[in-house]
Amino acid sequence: MRKQEKIGYGLVALAGLLVFAGSLGFVVEGEVNEVPTPNIPDRTFFADEALPGNGLSAFISASLTLTWDRDDIYVVIVDEDKKNTCEAAPPGLFNPGSSTSCSAYDSDVLAGGDDSSQGLSWDVQPGVYYAGIGTTGEPLPEGTEVNLFYEVHLQAGFVAYFIFALLGMAGFAYTRVE
Repeated sequence: MRKQEKIGYGLVALAGLLVFAGSLGFVVEGEVNEVPTPNIPDRTFFADEALPGNGLSAFISASLTLTWDRDDIYVVIVDEDKKNTCEAAPPGLFNPGSSTSCSAYDSDVLAGGDDSSQGLSWDVQPGVYYAGIGTTGEPLPEGTEVNLFYEVHLQAGFVAYFIFALLGMAGFAYTRVE
């Protein structure tokens, strides 16, 4: 076997391994801490810590699953601007159920859920996003702890697969060099 064939088939094998590894992906787990206790009904309170972002969305596909340990709350995901708007507004200023109420029914909520057993799934986008919690019924007693856990499943994105395919084709072409 010639040197060009060894290198070329090596590149084809590497491309195949990258495609396989990119399809499997891996999972990053974490916890969102210090979310204020929702003590006003129909009002969302946000964590100080942002959720993990995806700055390489063309290369990496990320899917977030968020779960929590209480049945009496809802969880939402919003961008940084919406979080700042909701935190700046005093409670009671907005009409509950309106599109700008800073509740679970807000039109700017990217993802939301109220079923703690199923959790909340969201495809991570570039930018800064925050998890928020609230209650639609009775407020939680002061000092109640709410734990939010997340899993981010990372896989290769479209551009990564395109690069892997180019690598494989270049390797195959290199095997044909005289």
